[in-house]
Amino acid sequence: MECPNGCLPPMEERKEEKLFHRNSKSVVISDLTMYVCPDCGQESMPLSSARIVEDVLNGRIKPSGKFIAELYEISFIG
Repeated sequence: MECPNGCLPPMEERKEEKLFHRNSKSVVISDLTMYVCPDCGQESMPLSSARIVEDVLNGRIKPSGKFIAELYEISFIG
């Protein structure tokens, strides 16, 4: 797969962990197939992964566990 930014090397297929949000709650999907450009880091999601994300966010796939993390809110001074 070619990088949409025009980088020369082909994008690499990787298994990644991604964070999404559903009803104001965080949802983590692990081992999600993504294409990543080794030059610029641009990511692209294949249709098969997009369907998995859609199924998870619509509640058609049940969670296998809980994810808990600390939240840091950054206030910018202008």
